[in-house]
Amino acid sequence: MHDIRFEERRVEADGFTVRYVEAGDGPPLVMLHGAGGLALNAAHSLLAQRFRVLAFECPGFQGEVNDRTKNGREMAATIAAAVEALGVDSYALQGTSMGGVIACWLAVQFPERLTSLILEAPAAFRPKRDPSAMTPEQFLAAFHAHPERKELTPPDPEAQARVWPLVERLVGPPYDTELADRLRELPVPTLVMYGTRDGLFGTEPGRVFKDLIPQCTYALVYDAAHDMAGDRPEAFADIVGEFAERQERFYVPRTSAVINR
Repeated sequence: MHDIRFEERRVEADGFTVRYVEAGDGPPLVMLHGAGGLALNAAHSLLAQRFRVLAFECPGFQGEVNDRTKNGREMAATIAAAVEALGVDSYALQGTSMGGVIACWLAVQFPERLTSLILEAPAAFRPKRDPSAMTPEQFLAAFHAHPERKELTPPDPEAQARVWPLVERLVGPPYDTELADRLRELPVPTLVMYGTRDGLFGTEPGRVFKDLIPQCTYALVYDAAHDMAGDRPEAFADIVGEFAERQERFYVPRTSAVINR
């Protein structure tokens, strides 16, 4: 693997100072994190061998509390402004879990800017489950099929308490009818994928996306839980890279499929 070094940078956009990390050359790939915040993993480095990876942090996940952003739609507008401020006019967009909701809102508001939309276990159209009712062991298994493959650190209770109100606003309701209506008109080639061992959302939300979005591929990643990129970084990077580059010529047909590579 090539030695990939991500540079931490900031850009002023929409009244925020938005933190992001960047590495690589090639077509731009914008990546949005989940509720755990921006954390790089092996999949980011693999993708940076093929793309100019721009991984953004949602304002409010570090530093001052973000009381201004009321929902995923507003955060999407902020991220879109940050990308535009960097002079990037057209890009592939990837969102993880909570970031998948934000990515959906960005796509429906600014479809002309996207070459493709890639959603990793998006939190939109999720089942009504209460993660707080899980035991620590159940919660770990829901997120990680292979916890031994990444360094896991216990969450900071103080940071969680500060950020969680923002997370709840960004993910929105379990089924957002307005977002569903907007996605029915989305003209962007879209890939939605869930791990076969996802214990947080399961896999059925993928079929909702498949039914809603006109150009949607739904794929299952074998032997991965909610954290697909952590469990199967090579497979994740391969799938994301292939779809970002090829869209409609993607090697998985536009039907339900299982990725076992």
